[in-house]
Amino acid sequence: MKMRTLVYQTMFLSASHFLVRVIGFAMRIWLSRKLGALAIGLVELAGSAQMLLITPVISGLPAAMSRVCAKSEPEKQVRVLRCGIALSLLISLPLSALAFSLRTPLSLWLGDVRTLPALLVYLPCIPVLGVSCALNGYYYGTGRPVPPAVSEIIEQVVRFILTLRLVSALRGWPVMLRAAIPGMATLAGETIALLLMLLITGKILFFAPAKGSRRQIMCEITSLALPLTGMKLVSSLMRTVQSVLIPARLQASGLAAGEALSRLGMLNGMLMPVLMLPSFITCSLSMVAAPELTRRQAQGHDQQRLVRRVLTATLLIGLAAAAAVFLFAPVFAHTLYRQAELLPLLRWCCLLVPVMSLSQVVSALMNGLGLQGTSLRIAVGTNLLSTLMTYALAAQPFLQLWGVILAMAAAQIITLFLSLRTLLKAAEA
Repeated sequence: MKMRTLVYQTMFLSASHFLVRVIGFAMRIWLSRKLGALAIGLVELAGSAQMLLITPVISGLPAAMSRVCAKSEPEKQVRVLRCGIALSLLISLPLSALAFSLRTPLSLWLGDVRTLPALLVYLPCIPVLGVSCALNGYYYGTGRPVPPAVSEIIEQVVRFILTLRLVSALRGWPVMLRAAIPGMATLAGETIALLLMLLITGKILFFAPAKGSRRQIMCEITSLALPLTGMKLVSSLMRTVQSVLIPARLQASGLAAGEALSRLGMLNGMLMPVLMLPSFITCSLSMVAAPELTRRQAQGHDQQRLVRRVLTATLLIGLAAAAAVFLFAPVFAHTLYRQAELLPLLRWCCLLVPVMSLSQVVSALMNGLGLQGTSLRIAVGTNLLSTLMTYALAAQPFLQLWGVILAMAAAQIITLFLSLRTLLKAAEA
């Protein structure tokens, strides 16, 4: 694929992801005002468990399908699509049933039984997201990003409209039920987006000729997906652990239980979305560059040039985004979120934006070169370090939430250093 085509696809995906992020960002701001910090804290607690539950179907499988499709002929790509959807259902349906049976222990493990309604309404999303991600992996691997982008926009629009209506209609409900509203809206949006994707893909999925051994393709997808899934599971598990750990350690520092949960809501529901804003570009760049890197590796073409260009572009994007966060921090803190405590957090944490952007892209490029095992080992080590540092630092009265941020920063920097070193060595081989 020509570099110009890569640029055009990245621009298209960036525009669609920008629209999605703007809608999502506006929804988060609106929710933070209407639901309050306590409800947002419950949403974030439930969200950490939800991310853990959907990780097996949204992480390794689509990336593995994208890699296999990128180096296969059209007839084999159809077989990969069918096998990928079958695998997603084989994983997601039993997982949903297991999560339902363990719903009460799961909510107790999160440390607040009020997360139970939010967990329950989200469980049907697991198979829906599994099939959607399998379809996305097929389209990205075949170099056709339009259908996934359109479905994502539709999903976010439906989710946003339904959230507005439900929050307004159910404003008198208890906080535990209002915290389930984002999950309800997500389920509706994801279902409509999946129906659209199936409508677009139906002819290929059911009637197109396919070739290749089902067993061989299933084994290939599984072998590629397992390390990626393991890496995401570790990250999601640690995120869930930290969502439980952070309020507990903040209470140990002297904060009341409600204030500690509100700080978690500020961290995950306000600070992190701002820091992740540039990911609408870097995510698009990853989705386009990783399959192209796979194709170049399979064909024996030069990989270093593509890697250098992608990393340079990512660094420039990250630096520009960091400057924007620093300059507009008062707008985010005072005007949008109305949280004065957020201002110093944004001003200092903007330094992490280039690091986070590079880490995201480097990880995707490593997956494109088949380095999932190395990514898994790095993720395990750095997530464990982050958890231990959070446990030690968040309980210090003079640090509190800053201790959590220091732990996160250390993990991000070490991850980037180790991953970047591995990627550059692999690209030279």
